[in-house]
Amino acid sequence: MNPFEAFRSYSATRRELPLDRILARRDQVLQRLSQSYQALIEEESKQVIWVVEQGALSRAYSTAVEALKGVDFTVEDLEDMCLELDTNDGVTTPMGAPSGLFIAAMCNEVPAHDIALNLHIFRHRWPFLGYRLPRGRRLYLDGDAGDFVGALLDGGEVVVTGNAGNYTGVGMKTGTVQIGYSTGKYTGEGMRGGTLRVGGRIAALGRVKQGNIYEGDVQVFPAQDPEQSATLKPLASAARPK
Repeated sequence: MNPFEAFRSYSATRRELPLDRILARRDQVLQRLSQSYQALIEEESKQVIWVVEQGALSRAYSTAVEALKGVDFTVEDLEDMCLELDTNDGVTTPMGAPSGLFIAAMCNEVPAHDIALNLHIFRHRWPFLGYRLPRGRRLYLDGDAGDFVGALLDGGEVVVTGNAGNYTGVGMKTGTVQIGYSTGKYTGEGMRGGTLRVGGRIAALGRVKQGNIYEGDVQVFPAQDPEQSATLKPLASAARPK
């Protein structure tokens, strides 16, 4: 075999996928994702007052899913969009909810079963990561997460290596949420099923309906002691252990 012929064949193959073409494709996808996000914001801006309640959340999430239709994107594109939102998102809605819901919609729509995000590189702590994550998907969040992690979880698995904020696991239906360190107040509020495991401390349980909640190795809901109230359980601070 002539090595020069092999080299020419290899070079010709490489020219079919040049780096600039790959980068151009990623730029195009990012532009389409940005346009989808802008469509969400324009729709939500029609609301005179944006509040975090079930009707607003469902509406905004449905709008985000609709805006993503026809956009072919990967987990890498999702990460790029998170960086874009972290740098340029000037939307001032309460707690950044539309941004978090848009990221949640991307996580639920991307053609992948495992999604990992490095939260250490972002300035924002978006709420609602893991919102409605369906069965068969795993969202791995490396770092500290914001409020409403795993809200209305629908069978998926959410893993947070650090702390999570208030209302962790709110309205969970089925699935698993694992928090490496601690959670804030109202943990498990309205939870209807599934399993929530907190490696550190729970600041306070919410009004849990069903499901299982663990603080370390101890099951705190349903409470093991029948005399203990499972409605509200004040505990130590949710700060990360030193």
